[in-house]
Formats: sequence, structure tokens, C-alpha cells
Amino acid sequence: MKALVILFPAYADFEISHSLFLLRKVAKMEIVTTTVDGSPVTSIGGLKTAIDVSLENLNINDYHFILIPGGDGIDNELLNNKWLIQQIQSAFHSRIPIASICASALILGKAGILSGEQFTCLAHTYDKYQSLFESSFYTGQPIEVSNRIITAKGTSFAAFAIAALKLTGVELTDQEWEKWRQFCMIT
Repeated sequence: MKALVILFPAYADFEISHSLFLLRKVAKMEIVTTTVDGSPVTSIGGLKTAIDVSLENLNINDYHFILIPGGDGIDNELLNNKWLIQQIQSAFHSRIPIASICASALILGKAGILSGEQFTCLAHTYDKYQSLFESSFYTGQPIEVSNRIITAKGTSFAAFAIAALKLTGVELTDQEWEKWRQFCMIT
């Protein structure tokens, strides 16, 4: 099984670090990185990331999970990229689970896949881009899970990681879930 991680310049590396660990270690997923053009990117924390494939050169149906961090690099140029929006829509229509944290909810809103759904992100992101969410329901909660989609505030990265692991369908005992909740410091 493969997880596709959609990256962009100035992505928030800290928001997805626990998720990446759990997807790889516990769900046994291969992690594949992508950007719109396949170019390497540097995260908000200075992590230089090599990219496996460009968005336009992949088949979204080869993936079992989509992970999208937030970050300062989510801007109008990224939101208006046809490849990005088409791939997100295709993943949604193919019933591929999508985990989106912080400002990456903007990408889901732009793709129209939050229509009729509850979602969350930071309040200032919602306030600035309300037009992308007109048919959605902003809750302001730390995390929302609905219809194969997770949205979360960037400060809720630990709960996001556990929710992402659950969304993969991995089967664990109650003791194993507790072990990973403790790992993520969720009490």
C-alpha cells in the first residue's frame, strides 16, 4: 500500500511528522512524495525534501491514502493549479482517504470536496478564504473526521496522526492503539 504526500515550498513539516511515522511503521505504507512540478522543496522548518514524482505524472488510483500538510506555501498559485485540484477531486471520487491539516483545507475547499461536510482549520485561514467553503460547515474544532476526509488545526498534529492511522483501516488491539496514542502524547 502507498501513501501519497503532496508537498509544496514552505510546507509545515512538523504537522505531518507523526503521521508519516505511523503510516510507515504501523500501517506499513510506502511513502511517495509529490509536488506540482516534481521539483524538490524546502519545508517551513528548513527540511530539504526530494520528490518522487510530479502530480501530472502519477496515477492517483495507485495510492491508498493522501496526506497534505499545511504551511506558508499555500497561496493562490497553488490553489489555482489545475493538476493539484484534478488529482484531489480524482482521489475523492475514487474513495481514497485524504488527511489534510491546517491551511491545506484550502486545497480541499477549492477542489469542492468539502461540500456539505464539517471541517476545520485555523480561524484566520477560514476567515480569509470563506468563499472556498461556502457550502461547507466550519466547526473550529481541533479535528474533524468525515466521509473519508480528515481536517485538523495545525496545532492538533498528534490527534491528526492517530486519526490518519485509523483512516487507513489498520487493525490494532486496544493496547496497541493506546501505545500509539501515548507515542503521540494523546491522553
